[in-house]
Amino acid sequence: MVNQSQRLQGGRLRRVTLFAAFSVLALSSCEGDNKKTEVDVPQVTVEVAKLDRDVLRAAGTGEIKAQVESELSFKLSGRVIERQVGVGDRVTAGQVLATLDPTEQLADIQSAEAGVSAQDATLRKASSILNRRKTLIQTGALSQQEVDSAQQEFLSAQKDLDAAKARLETAQEALKQTELRADADGTITARNVEVGQVVQASATVFTLAHDGARDAVFNVQENALSTGAEPISLNVSLLSRPDISVPAKIREVSPTLDRSLGTVRVKLSVENAPPEMTLGAAIVASVVLAQQDRISIPWQSIFSKEGNPAVWVVDRDALTTALKPVKIERYDADRVVLTSGIEPGELVIVDGVQFLRENQKVAILKGAAQ
Repeated sequence: MVNQSQRLQGGRLRRVTLFAAFSVLALSSCEGDNKKTEVDVPQVTVEVAKLDRDVLRAAGTGEIKAQVESELSFKLSGRVIERQVGVGDRVTAGQVLATLDPTEQLADIQSAEAGVSAQDATLRKASSILNRRKTLIQTGALSQQEVDSAQQEFLSAQKDLDAAKARLETAQEALKQTELRADADGTITARNVEVGQVVQASATVFTLAHDGARDAVFNVQENALSTGAEPISLNVSLLSRPDISVPAKIREVSPTLDRSLGTVRVKLSVENAPPEMTLGAAIVASVVLAQQDRISIPWQSIFSKEGNPAVWVVDRDALTTALKPVKIERYDADRVVLTSGIEPGELVIVDGVQFLRENQKVAILKGAAQ
């Protein structure tokens, strides 16, 4: 049998064990409360808002073209029997570029020459008759009416000869038109015929880029021209050699829209273009549209307040949050440029914005901008 002393010792042991258990639970509860308190204060990363020079730039690719180009064509139809130049060839004013078969024109010249010879003979005969009758009228052998008739025949023969000579000149001019000549010094940039091909009058045969001033030509989206503002600076450089760059200025903006591409053709005048900027060279235009001091923030900082963009900021002294509406100028690759809403020096929350609320206490991570 267990004596009374043993029962008393057992009771004390159970009380000590229960007290120890309650103590452990109490300590665990306190530790949990402390951890919960620490979790309730979110840690955030911030960035100090500051003004930076915001340069609005634009760029586009195009090509070098002559400021003046000619569409060369024959003035009459015919078959091409000779082509002297091709694309890229340098030509001089008056140089023969292509020739049509002149058989028909040569036949016309022969016919016109024969007509001139016949009318010349008719005129000589009429002149001889007129002179003879003028002599005879002085003797009274002929009447004045016969002299007047001879005079009319002479004048008619003279007009017929003039008409025959005009037809000959026309035939000779047509023969000249069988040769297509350059109208200026320059470079052939396009060719639309081959030997043996029949061409129609006024159909473009060659495109000639005149020597002299050069243009940088671009196809620009219509909305890029909607502001109408003049660029601050504009430079053109070679796509393959960015170090070769020259200033340019807008010379012409096409009033028509290319409906298939939704673009407008813009021509930039390139003065003193270097020799490397040859016709057809691919170039890049770099445009500075505007410059202004603005605040930019990481795109992760953007939040929403009542459907409008907003940014969380931290009060430096109280370390509490506030959600401030902002106006956005534009979105860049990794940052958002603001028009207004944030002042320089404010602490903008970069990470941890998803579960914040107004006037919430936060802790700034070590190493964050202060």
